[in-house]
Amino acid sequence: METLLEIRGLSVTFQDKEGTRAARQVNLRLDKGEMAALVGESGSGKTVLCKTILQLLGKKTRVENGEILYRGSNLLEYTEKQMQKFRGKEISMVFQDPYLSLNPTISIGKQIMETILLHEKLSKKEAKDRTLELLELTGFDYCEKRFSQYPHQFSGGMRQRAAIAIALACRPGLLLADEPTTALDVETQQQIMELLAKIRKETGVAILFITHDLGLVENVADRVYVMYQGEIVESGSVSHIFQHAQNPYTVKLLGYRNYGKGIGHTHGKIHFHNGTPHTHGGTHDHMHPRLEGDISHPVTKVEETSVRDDQVVLVQEPEPEKLMEIQHLSKNFRLDRHTVSRVLDDFSLDIYRGEIVGVAGPSGCGKSTLARCIVGLYEPDGGQILYHGDTARIYRRQMIFQDSSSAFNPHMTLEEIIGEPLRIQKLCKGRQELRSRVYSLMEQVELDPALAVRHPYDVSGGQRQRAAIARALSVEPEFIVADEPISSLDISIQAQIMHLFKKLQEKHHLTIMLIAHDLPMVMHVSDRIIMMGQGT
Repeated sequence: METLLEIRGLSVTFQDKEGTRAARQVNLRLDKGEMAALVGESGSGKTVLCKTILQLLGKKTRVENGEILYRGSNLLEYTEKQMQKFRGKEISMVFQDPYLSLNPTISIGKQIMETILLHEKLSKKEAKDRTLELLELTGFDYCEKRFSQYPHQFSGGMRQRAAIAIALACRPGLLLADEPTTALDVETQQQIMELLAKIRKETGVAILFITHDLGLVENVADRVYVMYQGEIVESGSVSHIFQHAQNPYTVKLLGYRNYGKGIGHTHGKIHFHNGTPHTHGGTHDHMHPRLEGDISHPVTKVEETSVRDDQVVLVQEPEPEKLMEIQHLSKNFRLDRHTVSRVLDDFSLDIYRGEIVGVAGPSGCGKSTLARCIVGLYEPDGGQILYHGDTARIYRRQMIFQDSSSAFNPHMTLEEIIGEPLRIQKLCKGRQELRSRVYSLMEQVELDPALAVRHPYDVSGGQRQRAAIARALSVEPEFIVADEPISSLDISIQAQIMHLFKKLQEKHHLTIMLIAHDLPMVMHVSDRIIMMGQGT
């Protein structure tokens, strides 16, 4: 089979004090029409390798040695002008974070058209027609309307699909897909994987699929490369890696395949019995009330109390206290003068003090809109939100956003970011007390205080998310809304963050709304689950 991409002995170094090696003697081959998976956790060097292929490395990163051969030509010898002809046409990349790859000031349609017009001799009408085809192909509705919308008007999943549409615009020979499904719900992940497989089959495009989830590539990749600390520690066919893995790190990644997939232990009231998720508050294993598959209602705890040697009485505790009542909520967004998208429609929900309530559903179903209505960032078009039965009462609420890198000011250190709410609300008497409080919060979320002097771009995704949780805890909130807090993290880091939420909820008696598209992972710590469809 014809070799399309071959990397030989590639080493890449960060020009920092330690001279960190981002890639160490990497060897990798990708044949025409093949899908190879590059698997590893955050910091293993996967993204650096992709950026090296496209020569998108920063000024403080240097290629020490090696070759990158594309159709027999060494790309490392190409000038920037020559590489511009390759990027987008011959080699295209889907970046992990669509916030960084999409221009917030240009409509989605024009961004796709821009790529087409730059590389192909088409009229604007032909370019627009292809753009609409790509929007439909990547799962958009109202394609004509979406064409004129901007990235901030899209959900996280929609932004990622738009980024994929841009990458596919010129039918590249090589597609570098850097975690393209990380922020998507399971159903949309499957659609994207099927889409990539279809394009690969019809066009012969080669795909280098970068991921931290070995389970995701089991049925689609031909070959797997496992990367750890800049090195390829193991490679081979999918069947060889999954059945005969030798390296301890590969074995570790394989062990995470089923984490949060409804197998094993849980930490909330939801657990699995005979393969079916349900919840109950009884203290004995034999007590399994029939829930008919409905896990959306609160559970009243029941305890067994011995009255006499021969008699057992079931004592029912009082109903849990309602912290918040969401009544008949609706929220609409105007797409243009004639079209309105109804995101929330007559939505009602009660939230009880001290619980972790999971909210799950596909991308675009209204989860983030609900969160923003609850914390006051959006004004509902109908309905009301009561706190202890009062619409006017101000309560201590905090929100943790999906993308911590966008929620943080890149010019501020983690110490300044975590301490900002304390400073604004004047909760500390001096700089020393503020620093002490920040360090204490960092320790609570298991974040090394030594990282306090670093900026958001100098830490990993998991560390940024811990800093976001610390900032939310800084003002001692009563209620926290966590909007997709684990969607862009490695599975091992997801597990750590979910356990951290449970630990903090128990320590601080918090009420938490945990929003995610990954239902099994939310089930792992939640007391009950709310499944959202299209705004209901």
